[in-house]
Parts: sequence; C-alpha cells; structure tokens
Amino acid sequence: MVGAGVAPSREEIGEVEAFLRLKEIPRLGDRGIRELVERHGTGAVALRALGVQGELLGGAPTARRAEEWAHRGLEVLPQTSPRYPPRLLELEDPPPLLFLKGREELLARPAVAVVGARRATEVGRRMAGALAGLLARAGVTVISGLAMGIDAAAHRGALEAGGDTLAVLGAGVDVHYPRVHASLSREIARGGLLVSEFLPDEPPLPHHFPRRNRIIAALARAVVVVEAGERSGALITVDHALDLGRHVLAVPGSVESPQARGTNALLRDGASVLPYPRAVLEELAEVVRAAAGWRKEEGGAGEDHGLAALPAVPAGLEPLWAALAPEPRSLDQVAGLARLSPGDALSGLAALELGGWALPCPGMRFRRA
Repeated sequence: MVGAGVAPSREEIGEVEAFLRLKEIPRLGDRGIRELVERHGTGAVALRALGVQGELLGGAPTARRAEEWAHRGLEVLPQTSPRYPPRLLELEDPPPLLFLKGREELLARPAVAVVGARRATEVGRRMAGALAGLLARAGVTVISGLAMGIDAAAHRGALEAGGDTLAVLGAGVDVHYPRVHASLSREIARGGLLVSEFLPDEPPLPHHFPRRNRIIAALARAVVVVEAGERSGALITVDHALDLGRHVLAVPGSVESPQARGTNALLRDGASVLPYPRAVLEELAEVVRAAAGWRKEEGGAGEDHGLAALPAVPAGLEPLWAALAPEPRSLDQVAGLARLSPGDALSGLAALELGGWALPCPGMRFRRA
C-alpha cells in the first residue's frame, strides 16, 4: 500500500485483501501461503485458485479495512509488493503481510539487532544503550523488539544518539505493549519504524514473541546479544540468525551471573566477543561502510562514520578522561592524575568504558579508546 494518508489503488487493496483471506485459511500457515503465491504469482490469483474455499471465508470487509489503514497512516506490504524487504524472503515462512507505522525506508537500510534479557542488569542496560548509540551515530539502524530490559535500552540509546531505530512487535502496531513503553513506542513511530506481522489491533499473545524474533534476525545484518539467560528468547533470535548466515556477537559476562549464561555459551560456541562497546564498530566494519554508502546516496556527508568522534565525555568524568593516554596507565596513575580515590576512579572508568571512551588493558591498566 502507498504512503500515509494516500488512498491505495484497487489493485493494492485487492492484494492485501487476498493475503488477509489466505491467512484465515485453517492449517495453511505462512509457509503454505508462500508456496501458493510462488506457484501462482500473486495473492489474488492464489486465492482464486482455491476456488470455493476462498469464497466461503468470513471475517470483516477487508477492502474497507485496507482503506481505513491507509488513511490512518499505516502501510501494509503484502509479500508480493516490490517494497517488501527481500531479506525477509530468505525465511522459509516470511510474514504474508507487514504492517508498518513510521519511516518505511528504514527497512532497506543497513541494520543491526541489539537484543537480550528482559530482566537485565543496570550494567547490561548501559552496555546496550552504548552499543546502540555507537551504531546509530555510525548511520546503522538499530533493531530490537521493544521488550523490557535490553530491547528498550537499545531503542533509547539509538534515539538519544540522534539515529534510527526499528522495533519489531509481538502485537499490532496500534497496541502499546508493554504499556510502560507507550511513550517510547510513539517516539519510535514518529522518528523510526514500528513493524508487525499481526493486525494493527491484535493483542500480544505468548506465541507471538518467538515468531517475531525471526523477523528481527532476517532484517538485521548482524545480531548483538548483550545479556541472555540459558532460556532467553534472545537465543531464539540467534538461532534464526545462524540459520540465515547472519553474524552473531555477544558481550561476555560474569560466570556467576544468570543473565550471562546464555551469552557466555554463545561465545563458547563461536560468537564474536565484544569486550568493550567500540568493538562493535570494529567487528561490523562492513555494515558501517554500507551505512556510510547509504548516507552518501541520500545526500549526506558520505564519509565513513565508523570511527567518528564520540560525543562529549559526560559531565564529571572529564578529569578522569584527561588522565588517560593512548598508552595504558595503571589504576593508581589514573586516580592520582585525576585526584580521585582508586575506588572512585575505577567506578568512573567503568562508565567511560561502557560509553566507548576508555579501554581496559591487562594488569588493571586503562587507555583512551
């Protein structure tokens, strides 16, 4: 369907209507819909090929719903649309319809998913925000699932950095879930993009969330896991990412932390390690270069933003930053130069490390990033 507030053509409405009716056929499923459409070329022809079965389907007048969605500013992309993301077609069961609220063009731009535990630690949330901020400032779209914990921190980190973020939902795009994220959801709809395979007013159901994870993995060029327990839903995203040949990266955690058991297992199994935030730009240099290419095509500065300057060091940490040097210095040296106790210096260095301004070195030493 066409842009916000513009009436779709009869052909577009017919295709959306066909896919809605195909979705209502019991036991057909997304994989079956794909096979039918590949055989017949369009959803409308596939529906006609089903004969009486398709005509007997009930439900609301879908053509009227499709027009209403367009006038409310929602985009609906059927699988046969030329604007449907090709990366989703790499899935065996791509969503027959995509409902969008926001900037549709983000579907085509280089993107990285940042995912993790709902019950995240404060350190994990800060790490997710720092990673998302670095990626967003490099022009990479940050994808996550708008859940509590790591997901929300990733979306906020991208927005606070002035970058782009895309949320894949486990409910309809008109449903705020969780409710505490209503304002975040509205902010993403204004400046980023909300994506769902579910009807706009469809409520969140438990089985929706594992399904939406395949969309997160497919749209992303890489998946970064910040914190994940042994049974975390983020690991479902990783499974899809590996099946699709996506790059998987993980942040190591304490062996005593339940939230790190999943991520540490990923590292044991071969995921790329992210020992500090800025490493994400080094590991994903190709994605960063692709994002710079998009900026150049769209009339931006066009330079490689992967190693762009970080924003100003937070207030209160400037003395500690000034005490660092390109070569490693001991904790006592840094504390002495900054006129801080070793304990206060260590706490401040942890904050600088999470923000990408400092790097830890062997022997309790630190240097500028």
